[in-house]
Amino acid sequence: TLFRSHYNIYAAHTWLEESWGLYYTGIDRVNRIMDNKDKVELPDEASKATFKRLIAEARLLRGLCYFDLVRMWGDVPMKLTSSKKSENFLIPRTDREKVYDQIIEDMTAAVADLPWHDEVSYTGRPSKGAAMGLLARAYLFRAGYSLHQDGKMKRPDNYKEYYKRAKEVCSELITSHHHSLNPSYERVFRNVCEYKLEPKEVMYEVQFYNPTGGTEHTGKIGSYNSPEIDRNSSYGLGNSFIKTTHIFYNYFDEDDPRLSTAIVTFKIDKNDKVIAVPLNESYNWAPGKWRRNWVAGSPKDLENTDVNFILLRYSDILLMYAEAVNEYDGQLDDLAIECLNQVRRRAYEADPTTPNAELDFTKADFPTQQTVRDYLYMERARELCFEGFRRFDLIRWNLLGSTIADFAVKFKAAVADGTLKAYTWAAGNRFEAGKHELYPIPTYEIRETKGIVTQNPKY
Repeated sequence: TLFRSHYNIYAAHTWLEESWGLYYTGIDRVNRIMDNKDKVELPDEASKATFKRLIAEARLLRGLCYFDLVRMWGDVPMKLTSSKKSENFLIPRTDREKVYDQIIEDMTAAVADLPWHDEVSYTGRPSKGAAMGLLARAYLFRAGYSLHQDGKMKRPDNYKEYYKRAKEVCSELITSHHHSLNPSYERVFRNVCEYKLEPKEVMYEVQFYNPTGGTEHTGKIGSYNSPEIDRNSSYGLGNSFIKTTHIFYNYFDEDDPRLSTAIVTFKIDKNDKVIAVPLNESYNWAPGKWRRNWVAGSPKDLENTDVNFILLRYSDILLMYAEAVNEYDGQLDDLAIECLNQVRRRAYEADPTTPNAELDFTKADFPTQQTVRDYLYMERARELCFEGFRRFDLIRWNLLGSTIADFAVKFKAAVADGTLKAYTWAAGNRFEAGKHELYPIPTYEIRETKGIVTQNPKY
């Protein structure tokens, strides 16, 4: 995240190599399961049902791994059999459209064989709804732009077909009524920090836990992306490596209650005292959705937490449906308007499913396809900020470069007129279009494959 936000990543960095390797380790584990699944003896119908679910979970995870790989690196080597010492590992990159075919095949299979979250007694495992939502997300990204090896941002000729499929999957998911919004936006994130699973809205989470607080199986959520909190406070350390500014703060209406949850304008000292960070240092304002001072219990470790990482929320499904309908049909239908209204009502602390004359949109509020795009450009930022989607959204819309350029102008103007103290926003100086929409292929991978795996543009 740090390298992504500053655009100073380099191909030999350890974190990059580790991430690439871990994704392929996960894929190989699923491939091993798939290679051997028919050898498993199942004594009864209950065992067969459980095994079927486990295979579906494995396929969803393989789909997720490849989905992240193509979004971060573009064309990547695709392997669907478990690795053996004797085989040839010099595998070239596979066209992303073929990788997407496999992603969609895996996720579709998972949808078919996974139960709804409210049909089973266990919690925390992927459900049918989660698989459907991730499948819809894969369709949206396949419909969007991505950087190709010729250095150009392109999308498939049949991109509208993928918007159509995203629309269909989201519609089925929404009308199933297995998922819904939590009436409180703030409570969504307090629940995550308090280790409370809420599968109606938070549809899928990467789970962390270590009984002693050690590094293995724990995360940094609530530390890396928390407001700054002194290490000697009673809460544990808030590193606050992820920052925002007043420029994004102003994306929200002043009376939007989500603002106080999404962004914090304070830090906490060693005595647990809240200290305001002034406007002219707004580059030290921070995400507020995950706060070390919200995390349940006494800290087991200064930095590590058991706070889960959210992969999918129901509000994203509602916004994805509206986008897919608009891109495929050219305008919003009644369900899409209701989707936008549910997110808006909840944002303003009204009942999400009850019509509200003061808040609700009508079709007249979106006279053109572009007005919907403009609204979603802002609303997805407000609703989903700091959850890991923004950069990827801007890439698939082919708006990353122009958005960074616009932000750089505003940032420099704020420094020039004294709104901000002297400060350099690194991304505005470093971002290069036709390069930074993708990560570099790790140097290790290129070296070990003797150049069979080639580098991404301009690295």
